[in-house]
Amino acid sequence: MIKLIVAIRRNPAMSPAEFHEYWRTTHAAKVRSIPACARYIRRYVQAHTIDAEYAAGEPSFDGTAELWFDSTADRDAFFSDPDYLRVVAPDEGVFADMSRTRFFVTAEEPVV
Repeated sequence: MIKLIVAIRRNPAMSPAEFHEYWRTTHAAKVRSIPACARYIRRYVQAHTIDAEYAAGEPSFDGTAELWFDSTADRDAFFSDPDYLRVVAPDEGVFADMSRTRFFVTAEEPVV
C-alpha cells in the first residue's frame, strides 16, 4: 500500500473560506463521482488548515490530501483514467495553485 500526499496551496483568487468549502464539497464530489475512484483509491482524506493558522499569518499550505493506493501502478492508472482527466484534473486549478502544490509518494511506518 502506498500513500500519495498532496500539500495544497489555494488558488490566490479564493479566500481561505472559499477554498476550504469548494475543496470539501465540490471537488470531493467530483472525485467520488468517477468510477476510477472506487476502482483504484482505497482511502482519500482531506486535512484542512485550521483558522488559527490563518490568524497567525499565511500558512505554508492550505491543507493536505492523502490518497491510498494498492500500488504505484494503481496510482498511475487513476491519474491517467479518462474520467479523471475529463472531470477531476481540470477542476484542480479552480481551487488550487498547482504551481505551488507539492506531491510525494510515501509508505507508512507506524511509530505510535
